[in-house]
Amino acid sequence: MRFFTVFNVTLLMLLGSVVVLISPSHLFALINVPGLLVVLGGTLCAVMLSKPQHKVLQLLRELPEIIRGQARAFQGRAEFKQLLRCAHLYRSSQTRVLEQEIKLAQQPLLRKGVQLILDRCPLDDVNNIMRKERARLLIPNQEKSQILRLMSSYAPAFGMLGTLLGMIHMLYGLGDVGLDEVGVTMGFALLTTLYGLVVANLVCKPLAIKLEKRTAEHAAHLNVLLEGLVMMHEKKHPLVIRDMLEAHGIPAENTPETKKAIKSRFSKLLPLAASHVD
Repeated sequence: MRFFTVFNVTLLMLLGSVVVLISPSHLFALINVPGLLVVLGGTLCAVMLSKPQHKVLQLLRELPEIIRGQARAFQGRAEFKQLLRCAHLYRSSQTRVLEQEIKLAQQPLLRKGVQLILDRCPLDDVNNIMRKERARLLIPNQEKSQILRLMSSYAPAFGMLGTLLGMIHMLYGLGDVGLDEVGVTMGFALLTTLYGLVVANLVCKPLAIKLEKRTAEHAAHLNVLLEGLVMMHEKKHPLVIRDMLEAHGIPAENTPETKKAIKSRFSKLLPLAASHVD
C-alpha cells in the first residue's frame, strides 16, 4: 500500500473519530443501518436502471483497485521504445522483422497503426482509423467515471428520501410519544441525509475525479503514440522521433547521467549514426 493511501485512510479514521466524539448522545449515535441500506441500495438500483448492469458490477469489482490506484496502468516507456524500434525497422525496409516485432506489441493502438503503415494505407486513413481506435480505448474509464458521477448525484437524493420516510413515520406516531422520542426519531431520520452526502462527496466524486485524471493521462499518452506513428509513416529518422518524445516529457528524467544512459540504450536499440539526422 502506497504512502498516500495509508495517509488518506489514517486521515479518514481521524475524521470519523472526531465526528463520533462530538456526538451529543453516545458512541453509536451516528449509526443507522436502515438509513445506510436505503442510501446504498437506492443508489445501486437507480444506477443499474440508468446503465448496463454488467458495467456497474464490473465497476464494483474494480473499486478496490481504483482506490489503491493500481487499475491497469499503461506501460508508456516500453511502448515508446517499441515505437522507436518499429520506426527504425520500417525506415530501413526490414519488413519481415517489423512484422515479427508488432506481434509482440501489447498496445493495440501501436499494433494496429504499424499494421496499417505496413499495408501502405494513406496518411489520412491512418489518422482517422487511429483516432477512432484511441476513442475506443478511452471509453471504459470514461464510462466508469460517468457511473461514479451518477452515483454521486443519486446518493444525496436517496438520503433525503430516507429522511422523508423517517419524518413520515415520526408524524404518524406523534400523538403517542413524548418529545424525547420525537427528537431521537428525527435525528435517526436525518442520518440518511448525512449518509447520502458522505457517500457522494467522500467516495463517489473523489473516485470519479481520479478516474478522469487517469483517462486524461492515458489520452495524452495515446496522442503521443499517434504523433509518433505519423512520423513513422513519413519515414522520419528514429532520433527525430525520440526528440519528439523527449519534448513531450518522455523520458521524464532530466539529469545528465540519466540522459547518457538513455542515449546509450537507444544507441543499442537503434544501430544508427547518432550524428546523422535526415
